[in-house]
Amino acid sequence: MKKVGSLRTSALLVGALVLGSFSPVDALQAPPTDTVVHELASLVVTANRAPSLLESSTASVSVLRGAELERLSEAGGLASALHSVPGFAFLPFDGSGYDPKATVRGFYGGGEVEYVLVLLDGQPLNDLETGLIDWNRVPRENVESVEILRGGASSLYGDAALGGVINIITRTGDVAAPTDVTATLAASSYASFDGSLGVSGGVTGRPFTVATDVRTTGGFRRHAGRTLGGVSGSIGLVQTDSRVITVSTQHRWRSLDDPGPLAQDRIDFSRTQVSPFFLFDHLDERNHRLALNARIDVGRQALFSAALAGELRGVERVRTLPLTPDFADTKERQLDTRRLTASAQLTTSSLLGDRDRLVVGVDASVGSLDAQYFAFASGGADDYAAAVGRRGDLDAAGGGRRAAAAGFFQYEFLSTRRVRLSVGGRADVILDAFEPRTPSQGGRTTTDHAAFSPKAGLNVTYTESDRHTGHWYVNVARSFKAPTLDQLYDQRSTPVPFPPFSITTANDGLDPQTGTSFETGIYHRVTPSRSDLSGELSLSVYDMDMKDEIDFDLQTFRFVNITESRHRGVEAGLKFHKGARASAYLNYTLQDVTSRVGDFEGKQLKAVPKHHWTGGLSGGLIGGLEGAAFFTSTRTMYLNDANSERIPDYTTVDVRLSHQVAGGTLSFEVANVFDEEYQATGFPDPAGSDVRFFYPAAGRTSRLVFTTTLRGGSK
Repeated sequence: MKKVGSLRTSALLVGALVLGSFSPVDALQAPPTDTVVHELASLVVTANRAPSLLESSTASVSVLRGAELERLSEAGGLASALHSVPGFAFLPFDGSGYDPKATVRGFYGGGEVEYVLVLLDGQPLNDLETGLIDWNRVPRENVESVEILRGGASSLYGDAALGGVINIITRTGDVAAPTDVTATLAASSYASFDGSLGVSGGVTGRPFTVATDVRTTGGFRRHAGRTLGGVSGSIGLVQTDSRVITVSTQHRWRSLDDPGPLAQDRIDFSRTQVSPFFLFDHLDERNHRLALNARIDVGRQALFSAALAGELRGVERVRTLPLTPDFADTKERQLDTRRLTASAQLTTSSLLGDRDRLVVGVDASVGSLDAQYFAFASGGADDYAAAVGRRGDLDAAGGGRRAAAAGFFQYEFLSTRRVRLSVGGRADVILDAFEPRTPSQGGRTTTDHAAFSPKAGLNVTYTESDRHTGHWYVNVARSFKAPTLDQLYDQRSTPVPFPPFSITTANDGLDPQTGTSFETGIYHRVTPSRSDLSGELSLSVYDMDMKDEIDFDLQTFRFVNITESRHRGVEAGLKFHKGARASAYLNYTLQDVTSRVGDFEGKQLKAVPKHHWTGGLSGGLIGGLEGAAFFTSTRTMYLNDANSERIPDYTTVDVRLSHQVAGGTLSFEVANVFDEEYQATGFPDPAGSDVRFFYPAAGRTSRLVFTTTLRGGSK
């Protein structure tokens, strides 16, 4: 506790020193329109579920939009763009970036569960049964901006928002502007090809957008091929100054082979091979989504907004669990999920004129799943060599349901012209049920969880001038994460060498994980006079104590609430802009997350990178050529709980050259230009032997991209 007290005291002293440079300002005032404005003056919605200036937030928030978002995500999906903001470290399980797993503020689900809530226009995208997210689900052509809130956000978003919230805001058409058509074609290493098409404009007086994309790759390892794609679109049913109603739809599919991890001795022989235990692993997934969003002005000082979204998803997955280096178990799962989400909120600032704002709202959702497990293969290498490669008898079947309802509020008050106070909270109720459909699995089971998540924050403007804008913030919050449906009820059986010789890892007695957090930080923007150069600094320091964390207990071979941990860290980001075409950024993330109980008290949690650096530079070169370079460096990541073994540090560098040709842009990209050989992550043998498993990453790869935009039918 002494270290935590020291951290909090130091943070408050920093804040006090910052306040010493006060100049009176109106914190509600937007920057002058002739000022070079970048991220700090952007409107955001994720911090408090209502439009406000980023610099007035009482939490750690980043925004990616426009040309910046396009430059950062050219070679990948959403995860590629998130490299440019502090706080996120992605581990590429497939080695090529198609299947990244996020670590944020020390939270890492290892591909089994997600600690980041991802929203599409305010409605959740995370899978119903695990909370996982397909980071390639939303095509870049359909994204207007991405707003990132880091840290516990249960006071407004409820369950699953321990690491942060990402809100993807889609494009909307403009009936007053010419129709835009953007097309992209690309080819890259490992027989990889992708193409996309985006159209936006107006039809019959209504704004619309349509986007479609297809991507395919052979993968840098054997048995790593995948294809994915889909189509999405939206149309404005009503579009007036006081009322906007939009309907949108999304249809996505992906089919992939999963090469799984490799033992170290196999990697030393060949990084591209696949273990014979994983030769059958495969995923087919289809996802269909329909959403309705409405925004209505209610009088002069109030805004009502509501959303309704329905989703259908079908999954067929063959997955192997390596139980020892010489024994594995493979089963096929057929899963169908259905989910309906709804939200409504009222935002008003009429209580005290322009000095306050109140947001009140409700969220509700109901989802169901039907699952079947089939035997596929089990045993040693000889058993897998003799396997027929298709599913066998039905092993288990059942249906589950999750219903949730919540009410929330957020009140902001401008106590002086320079100090903004905020207080809020949310009450959640979650009801779960599961009913097996095979006699050996028992009867119907129900669980319920309830949580109240308060939050209080302060934002102080410590300087405001033509050249400097600075804000200091601090907040205290409580967050929670309910166990997933799979952690509660997953029926997959695992063979074990002791009675009853087959068990399930799910535990319907799990409690929610809870955490209390403290955070402080600054936003500072510098715009030198008579110059188009600007700089932005963001800095946050946080501390969160977690209780009742869900972990896997090897003694009982099931999920249990046994872990407590302390998450402390620093997230620092620095950006520079030179006009609209040149920029640079540098981020540092410290994730100091340690266990607080058991034999490994005080040890860093495994597979979480303690130090993470990202940076980039882009701008014009000679002859109309534009260049960009990006780097990622991951340091101090432990392989085991005892911290006696480390995953080797690694640094990768990517470069890109672009030129305007034939009415479009031709780009040549090289990823991992120095051909660094590294393992993204790994884990020890679950059976306790000296064998170590890793996920090897790809070496140097290249990509050629052509993008063209036509407006109003002409280039």
